[in-house]
This record gives sequence, structure tokens and C-alpha cells, in this order.
Amino acid sequence: MSLKKRHHKKKSIYNKLKGLISNLSFGILGVLVIGFLISGVNRLFFNSGIDANYPDLSTLITKTKYEKKTGHKIQIEIRNGCGVSNLARMYTDFLREQGLDVLDSKNADHFNYLETQILHHRGNLKRAKELANILMIEDSKIIEDKNELLFYDLTLIIGKDYITLPSYREAVLFQPPF
Repeated sequence: MSLKKRHHKKKSIYNKLKGLISNLSFGILGVLVIGFLISGVNRLFFNSGIDANYPDLSTLITKTKYEKKTGHKIQIEIRNGCGVSNLARMYTDFLREQGLDVLDSKNADHFNYLETQILHHRGNLKRAKELANILMIEDSKIIEDKNELLFYDLTLIIGKDYITLPSYREAVLFQPPF
């Protein structure tokens, strides 16, 4: 057998293999395209709606009385003013459960706050009264501290009287396990 015939046979096998791989690739691609088309047509014409199986998430979000009346979610920060470990975190979880938007919680500038207080920054006393109502504390603990530059409406500073707060019994249920 001559060298030309062997070389021609190798080229022929190579070309057949190349053609087979090419045909297989186009076949698989064609099946995928047809599958996508069928799925799209099915979804477009025969599906009653994607959201039919999902719950309305707005019903799962807790709203305060204030938010139901005004549509404004009260945004607050919490400061631990007595130094008790995890107290701000505990009240963060408690107040979020009550429907408030707690943006930040950390230690206060010092730990010598004798009484819990609410600072309202945007001149809207109704928001501060709503928080006082949730915490079950007197309105006399509300202090005006106007500052339009802050992102939040209110600051809650938890003082050394935290254990006597009526809301403490509910808030303690949100204490982290460790």
C-alpha cells in the first residue's frame, strides 16, 4: 500500500469523526432550543401565573399602629447606656418583631445612663410616642434632639433602669442563647 493511500485513509477517518461530532453537537443544540421553545410557549399560554403559588409577602411583615396610619416605618438606633452585655441586641430583635426598622445597635457614649430615654431627631413627636407605647414607658422619657442629618428618626438609649421596664419581660425572650 502506498503512502498516499494510507494518508488518504487517515484523512477520511478524521473527516468522518469530525462530521459525526459536528452533527452530534448540532443535534444536542437543536434539542435544547426546541425544549426552551416548548417551555416558553407552555409558560406563556398555559400557566395561570407565576405568583399563584407564592404567598403575599406584605402580609408577613409586622406593621406598627403608626405605620398603618401614616405609611411611614419608624427607623431607630439603639444604644446600650448601662453596659449590660447583649442588651442592645436583645432590644433590637424585640423591636424588629414589633415592626420597627432598627438600623443600628451598639454601646452608648458612656454606661452611666440611669434611665432609659428616647431621643427624637426629626421633630415628629408621634413617632417617639409610638416607641414609648411599645416599650410601655412614660412620655416624660422622650427628649427632643433635633438633627435632620441623621438617617434614623429616633434613638433609644437603654439605661440602668432596664430591668424595671414593663417591656423587659417581653424583650428578654429575645436574648441570644450564648
